[in-house]
Amino acid sequence: MNAWNAKISRVDQPEPGLLSFSFRAEGRNEVLLLVMLPGALRLGVLDERPRGASASPAVSQLRRHIEGARIVAVETSQRAARLSLTRADKTRFLIAAPRKPYGAWWLCELDGSVVLRSPGAPQTVPAEEGHLNPISPEELRANGSTALDAHRSVRRNQLERLLLRHIKRVSKKRDAIVGDLERAATAADLHEKASLILAHAAEIPADALYFEAASWDEEPRLVRVELDPRRSPAELAQDLFKKSKRLKRGLDVAPGRLEAVEAQLAELSRVRDELGDRSPDELKAKLEALGVPVTAPKEQARKRRQAGTRLPYREFLTADASAVLVGRDAADNDRLTLRVARPHDLWLHARGVTGAHVVVPLTKGKSCSAETLVDAATLAAYFSDLRGEPVVDVLYTPRRFVHKRKGSPVGSVTLGSEKVIAVRVEPARLQRLLENEKKAPLK
Repeated sequence: MNAWNAKISRVDQPEPGLLSFSFRAEGRNEVLLLVMLPGALRLGVLDERPRGASASPAVSQLRRHIEGARIVAVETSQRAARLSLTRADKTRFLIAAPRKPYGAWWLCELDGSVVLRSPGAPQTVPAEEGHLNPISPEELRANGSTALDAHRSVRRNQLERLLLRHIKRVSKKRDAIVGDLERAATAADLHEKASLILAHAAEIPADALYFEAASWDEEPRLVRVELDPRRSPAELAQDLFKKSKRLKRGLDVAPGRLEAVEAQLAELSRVRDELGDRSPDELKAKLEALGVPVTAPKEQARKRRQAGTRLPYREFLTADASAVLVGRDAADNDRLTLRVARPHDLWLHARGVTGAHVVVPLTKGKSCSAETLVDAATLAAYFSDLRGEPVVDVLYTPRRFVHKRKGSPVGSVTLGSEKVIAVRVEPARLQRLLENEKKAPLK
């Protein structure tokens, strides 16, 4: 390529796994494409630059290093591609390899030391087995459309896998709601057993494991009630009444949740069945509109690591500037409740559904104001599966009454004491709280 005296005028990364180098040679403008997605290491030259995303910080740095440089040679093997570049009588190599998920590149000195590398790339350039073979300008021009097609094909496959992963996740959520409905169907049975325990409490022998009694139906049937010798019949009955009430409340909410999830699943399945020949850009836009993550999990994890130490909660400020901490996910709920919150802090959670743990930090000996309690309960309702409901029951208790049993699922806790507030979710209050989220300081 040195015969062209090709000078790089612009560097872009229009799509993940694709670098483009705009240059002028032989009196015309052309673009060198470098594709480095897994299974698609390709090079080619086109007349026009592919459009796409704006430059990332890494690409902006790469621009400062190589824009204005001249391309001396382009070489490739099965495992890597290398561009030899000169600027101000200084030669450097840009090396690319098809690593998961979106490839990796390194800008190196002649001695192999790394000047700059792409986010997530190893600190050292992988050793190349075999020889790099030069590619002529004519071959690159002939391979331009092939290289771009290879990138589009692999990128489209990546997006399809992300769609299928999301469908699987939503399907699990639907199955969980169906399970909740099945459990809610036992509410009447639990209520009946609790009533029978209270009615026959005086007749139940001490340390009995169960007792049997006739139901109150028009045609009585024999009902077997399992007992717990460690608890009195009255305590067990109250527990069954509470569980029955909770299940009945879930029975009121779950059908609506199930309908919404099934509608979402139907739309996702329709997109999957109608993929056809959608371009990666069209598919990406459609997935983003449906709320499907379009970044590979490995890349998401890398970005979280790059962000440094991440707090397990989001922080919101109430009207009186009190802080309310909201767990980000199930694992963060555990960290917030068990490691961050102090025994005297107030702990909240939407009743009977999956949701965020919410903590109001309090000074020891001080109580939570009524307004702060309503604000915190509003956030607990919003960051739960009951988001969108006008009225939500929220449990609250001092943190010292919140315990985690050995072997319990992530984010699952038990309460030794609790109170309930039925919070009416006021749009104006919620908007104020969301607008007053305290952002983490930039590192």
